[in-house]
Amino acid sequence: MKPMNRTPGRPRASRQRGIAAIELALILPVLLILLVFPLFFGRLFWHYSVMERAAQDAAHYLSVIPLSEIRNSARAPALAAVAKSIVDAELAELAPGPDGIFVTIGCDTAQCVGFATPTNVNVIIQLRVTDIFFSNVTLMTMPLMVNVSYPYVGR
Repeated sequence: MKPMNRTPGRPRASRQRGIAAIELALILPVLLILLVFPLFFGRLFWHYSVMERAAQDAAHYLSVIPLSEIRNSARAPALAAVAKSIVDAELAELAPGPDGIFVTIGCDTAQCVGFATPTNVNVIIQLRVTDIFFSNVTLMTMPLMVNVSYPYVGR
């Protein structure tokens, strides 16, 4: 008796499709992790560069204010408020997360309140970046801080 005419590739093809599904199920979490981290760290570096530029612009503004204005105790807080508004305007495009952005503006080691001539002006920006793309899966947060100090040259 002659054996039945079977296609030798037919059973093997259906088994191969099952193997491909198992391989995909095993590799998919690794591929998602490889996608999550570059997106998060790219966003992190973007936030840091925007923060650094904003702090530099505000510190530069403070460093060239005329001496008569920065020594005026009534005018100095308003000048610090202008520097904070520079920072706020440049950081408006960021969406770091629910914690918000904290800005500290100072002359030497204290706040700019007048009376004395500062030797340095500094701007400190702090925020906590949270992952917005895969927040249900990763819960990644990273604190960032930028501290820019310029010598006061407005003498």
